[in-house]
Amino acid sequence: MKRLIIVHGWGGDSQQPMLARLGKIGTELGFETTVLDMPNPNVPTIDAWTKHLEDNVYYVDQDTYFIGHSLGCQAILRYLEMNKGSQLGGAIFIAPPFQVNGLDDKESEDIIRPWMERPIDFASIKKMSDKFVSVFSEDDTIVTLDYNKNVIEKGLGQKIIVVNGMGHFTKKDGITEVPVIVEILNSFK
Repeated sequence: MKRLIIVHGWGGDSQQPMLARLGKIGTELGFETTVLDMPNPNVPTIDAWTKHLEDNVYYVDQDTYFIGHSLGCQAILRYLEMNKGSQLGGAIFIAPPFQVNGLDDKESEDIIRPWMERPIDFASIKKMSDKFVSVFSEDDTIVTLDYNKNVIEKGLGQKIIVVNGMGHFTKKDGITEVPVIVEILNSFK
């Protein structure tokens, strides 16, 4: 059976409307679906988040799929780095951040710095699947389009979709559904 693991971003949880909805849709499409609650979401660390994925995903194979939002995308990528040589069904990255805007305090900058500065082995990850899709919104003020899109294009070189009017794909932005993500997920089943 195909498995779908959904990972929220910094400060999020499994009950975010868009992610909870994607979890329900994943189940309806026949995936064994898990929407994770990551540890200490307001102070995320690479080690804690990748360990949590390791403890909850157990293995990666051609029937394993991921959806990540924001920093959850980086957590997934870093978890996949730990599983070099494995095959992966695919992954959807929603607003994957490699540069973050709008941080207004030193504490936030200190939290995000390791995520932004520690390199990711895209070459090894890219070999795991030919089904990586990243979705960005033109009006995202946190994960701005040009820089972040460029990093993912160079790193994975696979499909990128740019929408408009979705902001950072959060409840605050009024986003509960993103039809293009449902279309991509449906193509994975």
